[in-house]
Amino acid sequence: MKNQKKPIHRSLILGSAVFITFMCLLLSIQAYMTYSQSLYKRYDDKLSNILNYAVNRIDMDDLYQNAITGQKTEKYNDVQQLLNGMVDDFELFYLYSLFVRNDSMYNICSATSKAERERGEEDMKLLEPTDAYELSEIRKFAKAMTKDEISFFEENSDWGAAYTACKPYVNSLGVHFGVICADISISDLHKTVNYYVMYNVLLTLGLGLLFALILFIWLRRNVTGPILELEKSARHFAEKSRGKKTPDELIFDAPEIHTHNEVESLSNAISQMSEDMRTYVQGLLDAEEQARSAQEQAEDMTNLAFKDALTHVNSKVAYDKMKDSLQEQIDKGGATFGFVMIDVNNLKDVNDHYGHDCGDKYILGSCHIFCNIYKQSPIYRFGGDEFVVLLQNSDYKNRDKLLKDIESKFKKSRNNTSRKPWERYSVAYGMAIYKPGDSVEDVFKRADDSMYQKKMEIKGMA
Repeated sequence: MKNQKKPIHRSLILGSAVFITFMCLLLSIQAYMTYSQSLYKRYDDKLSNILNYAVNRIDMDDLYQNAITGQKTEKYNDVQQLLNGMVDDFELFYLYSLFVRNDSMYNICSATSKAERERGEEDMKLLEPTDAYELSEIRKFAKAMTKDEISFFEENSDWGAAYTACKPYVNSLGVHFGVICADISISDLHKTVNYYVMYNVLLTLGLGLLFALILFIWLRRNVTGPILELEKSARHFAEKSRGKKTPDELIFDAPEIHTHNEVESLSNAISQMSEDMRTYVQGLLDAEEQARSAQEQAEDMTNLAFKDALTHVNSKVAYDKMKDSLQEQIDKGGATFGFVMIDVNNLKDVNDHYGHDCGDKYILGSCHIFCNIYKQSPIYRFGGDEFVVLLQNSDYKNRDKLLKDIESKFKKSRNNTSRKPWERYSVAYGMAIYKPGDSVEDVFKRADDSMYQKKMEIKGMA
């Protein structure tokens, strides 16, 4: 299945979106944690200052007696007024003091805000128990009473969720008899954190989008745009060069790329590679042409070597090759063939009296006659005036008849006084047939001996 193409600019956009989303998430978590810690630290400092301010203005021994006896003193009323003023001045959720005994909470002195007083609410009574807290929350306050430092924790009650700071009440004898607590609303705290986090997320998102836009424009101009142009040129080159057979048609139209970076280097490298490929292909074609020419020359040389230049029958070289092949057939189990040796008579006389041109015509005329007789057998020019016929096929079967045709046709030509001397052809011939046990040389020698006897007979007749 063919892979689906994924454009690089689309991948960059997707990658940028994923990167920005990841960075927004990461920075949001980091901002939330950092700002939350910073905000909690700031509230810790604020609440600590408030509690220390209150404790420094309260007579702990007098307040201890109020908590033990349940009787209010004049200073108790001063404490009540102090707390009532502080809850409004410092914009606290609650400001109160209490003690825990037997997993129960009892009020010592708790502030009433101006808004609560306007609604007609009264101050809580001294030692008034409260059931607004779960047992787990009550134990947080009990633990805070035993400590020397300020405790901070989140707590839930019927009045809502709050972030609480508790400082123990300690009289002059070192007795821990209660805690003073300052609350701020958890929802307000979370609202502040969420606002800050959202602000940072939007800022990060905006900067990320701006960065992505600048990056995309830069990449479009310096990377993806040039690469797309390069791809377009390469595809056009591939389509244009398909089926072309000449290097001049393999031209790569390189785009104008001046990015001064690796993309420009890649474009130049592809252009150079295209030029090198054209040169290489031209070299291959030249080499192929040279090889073809050399092969043709070799074939021509072979033909020249295997063909007689004058008569165009097979040469002595071809005979030697045929003889070796024929001997291999004999060695493998026998063969069926015969030789007819033919010697052109009177060639020297024709050359001496009428010239070599007439001598060549004399040879050609003689060759033409026995070539027409032995049409199914290869004929070899063995020497200047000697020829040998390798009897094959129907010529082998009709060898005796064809030998008589040789005698008849040359006798007729020799006795035709109307022709010029070099057109009155005469030959001596001899035939020998392969017999089991013979070698090629044996058959050749018998044919040559037979031809020699025939030649002597013709001379005797003359």
